[in-house]
Amino acid sequence: MESEDEFDMQDANASAEEDDFYSGGDDDAAPAYAFDSDDADVADYEFIDNDSDDSDDLVSNRHQRQEEDITRISTVLSISKVAASILLRFYNWSVSKVHDEWFADEERVRKAVGLLEKPAVQFPDGEEMTCGICFENYPSDRLLAAACGHPFCSSCWTGYISTAINDGPGCLMLRCPDPSCGAAVGQDMIYLLSSDEDKVKYNRYFIRSYVEDNRKTKWCPAPGCDYAVDFVVGSGNYDVTCRCSYSFCWNCTEEAHRPVDCDTVAKWVLKNSAESENMNWYGSRS
Repeated sequence: MESEDEFDMQDANASAEEDDFYSGGDDDAAPAYAFDSDDADVADYEFIDNDSDDSDDLVSNRHQRQEEDITRISTVLSISKVAASILLRFYNWSVSKVHDEWFADEERVRKAVGLLEKPAVQFPDGEEMTCGICFENYPSDRLLAAACGHPFCSSCWTGYISTAINDGPGCLMLRCPDPSCGAAVGQDMIYLLSSDEDKVKYNRYFIRSYVEDNRKTKWCPAPGCDYAVDFVVGSGNYDVTCRCSYSFCWNCTEEAHRPVDCDTVAKWVLKNSAESENMNWYGSRS
C-alpha cells in the first residue's frame, strides 16, 4: 500500500518546467512557500472542491476528517484518541510525520510531546493531599492530576484551564501546572473542567488548527471568505479557485497570476503600493 507521501516521479519531472514560472526561474532561490519532505512535491497537488455550499457542512466535513486522522493514529500506534490528538497537534496534523517520528524513537517523542508512560508522582487513594496551586489540603477524591500525577484541586484546575483557553490557541498544547513538569493535559480533562463557553472556544481553536497548521490546507484569502482549500495529488498548477469563486496562487496567496512568477508579482504589488503612497503624499499637499 502506498503511503500518503509517495508520488509519481514522472509527473514531477513533467511539471518541472511549469514550476519555473512560479519560482522566478532562479534555481538557487527558495520558493515563497516551501513544503517539507512530508508534503512530497508541490507540483503534484491540485485544489479539490468541497462537497457542500453550506458553511456549517464544511466545518463538519473538516471535523470529520480531523477525527478520521485521530482514529488512524490511535489505531496504528495503539494509544488513546486523546493521546493521538496531542501527537497530531504537535506535528501539525501530519499523519505520516507522526508515524515516522514515533517508530524512529518512541521514547523521545513521548518526552517531547508530554505523553508519559508512568506517573512522575504517585497519587494514593484515600489519603489527604495538598493542592500544588492553592496549597490547601483535600481528600484525594477531590484532587485531579494529568498523567504525571501532580495533584491540584478541581477549582485550581478549572481556573488554570479557563485562563489558558481565554489566552488563545496555546491552550491546545496545555501542560501540567507544575513548572517542573511537561506532561500534556488532554482533551478529556479540559472538557471535564471547562465551562460551556470555554468548550466552544476550545473546539473552535481545535478545528481551526487543522487548517492553519496543516501545510496542505489554507484559508481562502478573499475578504470575508471563511472557506478553506486543499492541495491533493493530481496537478502541477498553483492557481486554485475557492468555492467563493476567488482564484489565487497557492504559493504566494496573491490573485491567480499564471504564467507570471511569484517574484515578479511581489515586485509589481510593491511598486503599486509605493506609487499609491506617492499619490497620497502629493494629494495631501496640493
